[in-house]
Amino acid sequence: MVVGIDVLSRLYRYLTPSEALKILIEGLGRREYLIDVRRALGKVLAEDVYSPIDRPWTNLSHVDGFAVHSKDTLGATSTSPIKLRVIEGVDPRNAHEYSLKNGEAVFVETGYPIPKGADAVIPVEAVKVVDNYILVYSSVKPGFNVTPRAGDIGRGKLVARKGTIITPALQKLMIDLGIRNVKVYDNPKVVIIGVGDELVDEVIPPTTSKIPNSSTYMVKGILNYYGANIVKTMILPDDPERLVNEIKELANNVDVVITIGGVSMGPRDYTWISLKEKLGVAKCFRGLRIQPGRATSGLRIGNSVVVNMPGLPQSTLASLVFILLPLINYLRGIGPYIKLPYTIAVNRRKIEIKKYPSFHRIRYVTLENKNAEIIAETDSYYVSPIALTDGFTIIPPGKTIVDENEKIKVYHLPPVHEIPHLEILR
Repeated sequence: MVVGIDVLSRLYRYLTPSEALKILIEGLGRREYLIDVRRALGKVLAEDVYSPIDRPWTNLSHVDGFAVHSKDTLGATSTSPIKLRVIEGVDPRNAHEYSLKNGEAVFVETGYPIPKGADAVIPVEAVKVVDNYILVYSSVKPGFNVTPRAGDIGRGKLVARKGTIITPALQKLMIDLGIRNVKVYDNPKVVIIGVGDELVDEVIPPTTSKIPNSSTYMVKGILNYYGANIVKTMILPDDPERLVNEIKELANNVDVVITIGGVSMGPRDYTWISLKEKLGVAKCFRGLRIQPGRATSGLRIGNSVVVNMPGLPQSTLASLVFILLPLINYLRGIGPYIKLPYTIAVNRRKIEIKKYPSFHRIRYVTLENKNAEIIAETDSYYVSPIALTDGFTIIPPGKTIVDENEKIKVYHLPPVHEIPHLEILR
């Protein structure tokens, strides 16, 4: 035990996830910077973006065909076509430089401007070319096969709000609008530390003296998916002085330091209490009202956050769902929450959840079509409920029974769970 640390100071004072997140993010800064829009994919906008131009910038042809005055086609029929004179020498990709006169037609290409005065385009295959004329066999209305100026988006219109993730489609739109640079939030820099004398970065079956540092890989993989910038992973022994010195130094250079393990009530669980006592941390919490994962703790060191995750796999994942991912999203500029896909399913077996009735409780679920089976509570050590199920449900505080045939939400956490009911398009 660390000399000078009162055993009572180790005790949990459980907070709700929202209360804990408030402590961690209150006054927490987020970095913003300008980036070339071509390199902004996956970033989150730190400003509202408005269109600087009309798109399209002028009237465009939707087909390869002949631009005309629609009124010139009135009365045309299959038996009594109307003849229009084709103007030669007009560049079909720069036809907007020509002013169309009554009785004329100009050839234009798909996606390119139509002449001034033209208000319709008749497809090539709908007319017959005879010498320098075309024969039109049906009348057309104004706007026929014309993509109108600003039809997609007008100048000054809102393109995307602050907090929007830049998707490939949004990136294309901004490039097409001539938006060269956008202000985005920087992806949070994260260090993941496995804590324990027994941890090794090897692929081996666990023993009493050696345990593979596998949880780091699970956490890293999930955080990469959600946009964190993992700058370092490492292992530290159960040495309180070294833990404090290393984490203090790391906190000067990264946004989030994650520790996995060493956060419970055992004689070598120094992580949280050592940091709190040695660094005089004021903004902190000890324990969450979640199960598994109730040992989750955290604190602030300057403008960095330290999240202490329990080492048992199910507890680690619960800590990640309720605290770490909302924190990462906040730092990315989205907000202190996560959005998960879910399936509404029918529970096929009544279960009782008697432990920790005032906590949020995660239970893993298997699905067959829309039928759900909630896995009986297992030891938090077990990895198979995470890896081999379809998702999880959250039992809210106060609820102790999930009845047979009761509808439940089954959440799917990408990239851990596949999203069910996907359809192959052919």
